[in-house]
Amino acid sequence: MSIDVVTFGCRLNAYESEVMKSEAEAAGLKDAVLINTCAVTNEAVRQARQTIRKTRRENPNARIIVTGCAAQTEAETFAEMGEVDLVLGNSEKLERASYGRVAQFGIEETEKVRVNDIMSVRETAGHLIDGLEGRSRAFVQVQNGCDHRCTFCIILWPW
Repeated sequence: MSIDVVTFGCRLNAYESEVMKSEAEAAGLKDAVLINTCAVTNEAVRQARQTIRKTRRENPNARIIVTGCAAQTEAETFAEMGEVDLVLGNSEKLERASYGRVAQFGIEETEKVRVNDIMSVRETAGHLIDGLEGRSRAFVQVQNGCDHRCTFCIILWPW
């Protein structure tokens, strides 16, 4: 098994899932399932947890890495799930180094939760992808939500 990606949510998540897969492969990560979650509704979070449990049953030896908006807002909830090996925040999921440490040293040698304060992120990612796997049409990324804080979900500015 190489790297599988399960994507929930908006078009930005679909785009970023391709970036994640590319960065993880370039870092040498193998036998992993990346689950890119959504937090727009409680139902989306429930479906993500359900998918994580199902993924572990179907892939008992795979590393399960959970990321995305639900992981950003409920990192400890996902970390407490026995099926989850690693939780990455929205900023960390796009960094090759996040996957490189796992590929090189294993999840046991890294902290289980790597989620920063998303409001501290001041740069937007300039990742380009060759295409979206399994699709004949690609998305053109023209914005990053509200600077990776996701305009579609519960990660809101503190007004």
